[in-house]
Amino acid sequence: MKELSVMEMNDVSGAYSWDFTNFWTAGASLIGNAAELVGSAALGAAVGGAAGAVIGGKHGGDGGGILGVGIIGQGVGMIGAGIIGSICFGITGALFGWDNTTKYAENAINGLINGTIY
Repeated sequence: MKELSVMEMNDVSGAYSWDFTNFWTAGASLIGNAAELVGSAALGAAVGGAAGAVIGGKHGGDGGGILGVGIIGQGVGMIGAGIIGSICFGITGALFGWDNTTKYAENAINGLINGTIY
């Protein structure tokens, strides 16, 4: 089996760094990786929730009709899509790692700002 170099390890998506040379570096690796995992998941959940709420709010009332039913569908779509987006993108952020999550979050925020995300 091939051993990966440092450059190859940095290119692997979601690759957390581990150092088990002694007890202290192993503990530091564990704490650092846990912090990266939580941060990536939180960033992914925040961006996914915002994007899901925008898309759900826009398309939630597409099938609405008369008597204000469309506005109820938009509200439900906004809340439901926001929750689903938070969960899905939180898991994705945890899997991708901090570097890739920030790259995709920046693209999503730019899409929200200029209106091309949906």
